[in-house]
Amino acid sequence: MGSLLGSHAVENERADLNKCPDCECFFAGETCPMCGKPCPEEMRAGVRKPIKIKKQKGGSDRVTFVQWYHSWWFIAVMLLFMPVIGIVLLATSPHKKLHKGIFIALALIYSVISFYGIGNIVGCVTNQLETPVDTSLSREEYIAKCTAIDAESYFRTGNSRNGDFVTVDLMIVDNAVNWDKMNSKYPGYYLCSAPDGSSFIIIIRNCTREGDVNLIPGDVIRVYGESAKNVIVYDSNYVEYTAPCINAAFTELISSGNK
Repeated sequence: MGSLLGSHAVENERADLNKCPDCECFFAGETCPMCGKPCPEEMRAGVRKPIKIKKQKGGSDRVTFVQWYHSWWFIAVMLLFMPVIGIVLLATSPHKKLHKGIFIALALIYSVISFYGIGNIVGCVTNQLETPVDTSLSREEYIAKCTAIDAESYFRTGNSRNGDFVTVDLMIVDNAVNWDKMNSKYPGYYLCSAPDGSSFIIIIRNCTREGDVNLIPGDVIRVYGESAKNVIVYDSNYVEYTAPCINAAFTELISSGNK
């Protein structure tokens, strides 16, 4: 009698025996010993066309079972809330290296966008944040282009001036910081008021073109710069302020706060 190979008939093909087309039994006689069907001519040994066996990718037809903690969804959740654990799970998972690399790349892109925001990223790429003041003008040309305005008028209208060239006399109140890391080329900010110490606040962003200027509270300065919309900064006591801003290209010290 022949041997019934069932679903593994392709893997155990016997070219030296006849084959039943119905029950896939291999045998040496004229009829199938399992079902009794005569062997057709095209299924006889030496006549039957060999069956091509497809090679399995990776050299094995075994099914790899992925544990729940190595599933993509769980790794994604861990990368979002517990990045270290997510990275360990991804590194030890049985997923292909290419898939791991793509997943890591997507996770990094998502993290960067979440942290910085699309607007800031686009701004950096186009250098909009890198050049907040006009650098094509000389000092004399720049100063000549600025329109004088008093501090209180700028405080009331500065948020709508759309890049106007202005010169304003101000008094330094405190150093300030803006935590927008994408604007790190010009990190220096100052909280200012009118020279008489009025209570309203104007923010100066130090974009000085001719060397940095060290200013202290009480200094009275003349600022030549370009108006900007409201920005959010924090003073030395981490108190938040939102006020109109001037991107200061040139700064002159009128009187020192030490006097």
